Amino acid sequence: ASIWHGSCIRILKKYYHITHSRCLNKKGDLIMAKIMYGNYNDLPWMPNHKKDVDGKVMCYMKCFAMEAANLHMCMGKMYNGMPIGPHTHPNEQIATCVKGECDYWVNGVPYRLAPGCWVNVPPHYVHYAHVYRSVGPCYQLDIMSPRRSSSCDEYIAWLKEEHDIDWNAGGIEVPDLDAPQDDTAEVRA
Repeated sequence: ASIWHGSCIRILKKYYHITHSRCLNKKGDLIMAKIMYGNYNDLPWMPNHKKDVDGKVMCYMKCFAMEAANLHMCMGKMYNGMPIGPHTHPNEQIATCVKGECDYWVNGVPYRLAPGCWVNVPPHYVHYAHVYRSVGPCYQLDIMSPRRSSSCDEYIAWLKEEHDIDWNAGGIEVPDLDAPQDDTAEVRA
């Protein structure tokens, strides 16, 4: 087993704390959100082969916080010369640069992202990252709402196939709670 496998299993089994809360999707169906604790630095990078150049992987990703009912987070590692990929999706996105830099294009307008900079991407707007003069790879942290199932499902399947990690395994199930668990705690709206 790889070092990643050991780290992820440790997160999944030892630090997997789950609580359920009541959330409804747009159709009114009940969605169960989970509280999960982990460290994204311990998760392996999945190669995005759609962005390969001459057989070299130019983009990697990892998804986490996939247990939330209405959002998830994704980290991308992108190298200079990565092919651009204009695209849209029905999810709102906040793209944040953690390390390195890139031009992040939204609706035909470039926004220069350096560490700490972010740009909001409304649903259905054409957007993409252009990494061309970053010192080292550009690390981009995305928050997607609602949860982008295609990315999450692909990463979960890859974890299982490549690292024998069952993302949904383990944990402590607790009853669905509609009220605070501690009567003395302040309730904030």
